[in-house]
Amino acid sequence: MLTIANTLLPVFALVALGMVIERMRIMPDGTAAILNQFVFNIGMPALIFIAIATKQPAELARIGYIGGTVAGMFASFVLVYGLFSGGFRRRHGESGMLSLLASFPNTAFLGLPVLVALFPGNEDAVLASSISTILGLPLLMLVIGQQEYRRSADGTEQQGLARKLARSLATNPILLSTVAGVAVCLGRVPLPASIEGMFRMLGGTASPCALFAIGMVLANQLVSRKGDGAGLLRQIPVNAVKLLGQPVVTFLCLKALGVDGAWLAMGVILSGMPTGTIAYVLAENYGTCTGETSRAILANTAASMLTIPLTIAALQHMHLL
Repeated sequence: MLTIANTLLPVFALVALGMVIERMRIMPDGTAAILNQFVFNIGMPALIFIAIATKQPAELARIGYIGGTVAGMFASFVLVYGLFSGGFRRRHGESGMLSLLASFPNTAFLGLPVLVALFPGNEDAVLASSISTILGLPLLMLVIGQQEYRRSADGTEQQGLARKLARSLATNPILLSTVAGVAVCLGRVPLPASIEGMFRMLGGTASPCALFAIGMVLANQLVSRKGDGAGLLRQIPVNAVKLLGQPVVTFLCLKALGVDGAWLAMGVILSGMPTGTIAYVLAENYGTCTGETSRAILANTAASMLTIPLTIAALQHMHLL
C-alpha cells in the first residue's frame, strides 16, 4: 500500500494544490474554466493524437476492452436509472442526470494521470484512457438528448435535436483527435520528429493542468453548495455504484470477453474513477439536480482517494499489476 500511496500522492496533491490556490484567490477569476478549456481543446487532444498515431494498426484492435467498458458503463446507468425512476419516483430527466453521475467516470482529467503514474512510459495507458473517454460520449449524448427533449417547448426544437447532437459530436476535440490519430495510424503516415515533439510537449501539459483545474473547480463547488440530509442519503446508491459497483461489473465483463493483464487492470481502474466534472456542467446548464450533482461529485472524488488505492491493491493481489 505504501508503494501505491507514493504513486498516487502526486496526483491527489495536484488536486489539493488547485483547491488551495483557488481558495486563496491567487489566480484571477475564471482561471479554472480557462485551464479546463485548454486541456479539453488542446492538451488532451494532442496527447491522444500522438499516442494513437504512433501505434501499430494491430494495437488499436481492442474489441474486448471496448465491449467490457461499454457494458460496465451502461449497466451502472440502467441500474441507477431504474432505482431513481421506480424506487425514488424521480422524474425521468432527474433520473437520467443522477444515472450519469453513477456511470460516467472521469477517465480523461483524472483517470489518465492515474494510469500514467501507474504505468510510466507505457503509451497503452493513454490509449486506454482515450478509448474509455470516447466510449463515455454516448452516455453524455443520451442525457443531453433527454434534457433537450424535456426542455423543448415545441416540436421545432425537438426536430432540431438530432442536428444539435450531431454538431456537438462533430466538433468534439477528443473525438476529432482520436479520429485523426486513427487515420494517421492506419495510413502509416510518418510524422516528422519536430511535429511529434510538439504534440508530445503539448500532451505533457494535459495531466498536471487537468488535475490542478479539478482542484479549483471542486474548491468553488465546496463553497457554493450546501448539503441536506435527504440529499446525502440519495447520493449513497449513486456513489456506491460509481466507485464500487462499476469497477466490479467492468472487471467481470472484461474477463468474460477475454481481456487480461495490463488492459484488464487499466479498464477496472478507469471505471472506478469518480464522476467526470462535465456532469456538473450539464446539470447546471439544464437546471436539473444541480445541487445533488455538485455534492455527489465532491463526495465521490473525496471517497475515490480511498477506493482507488484499494482497487489497485486488489488488482495487485490478483497479479494484474
